[in-house]
Amino acid sequence: MGIFGVNVFSAQGANQAVLNAGLVGAVKIASWDATITNIDNLKKGVIDLVLAQKPGEMGSLSMEWFYKFLTQKAQVPKKVIPGFEFFTKDNVNDSNMTQYIYQ
Repeated sequence: MGIFGVNVFSAQGANQAVLNAGLVGAVKIASWDATITNIDNLKKGVIDLVLAQKPGEMGSLSMEWFYKFLTQKAQVPKKVIPGFEFFTKDNVNDSNMTQYIYQ
């Protein structure tokens, strides 16, 4: 069985429910948003996967397309996908990943 928390609040609610039910390990949890709480729960084994969005990249992509629209009358795509990072138990302590934890 698994749960995917599509935002920080649903993920943290799922974490607490799994803890309260004593089902840590039996229920796999994946979550958006690399908050300190979600990263701590990943380290404790409550969460199995955390996807970290890149807000800086989101902002720069939006400004890039805004500029192209204003200056070149470019057709703005319906979907522009910014990058993200996967936190797992294997890389959660990697110093290169700390930049993606929401402070």
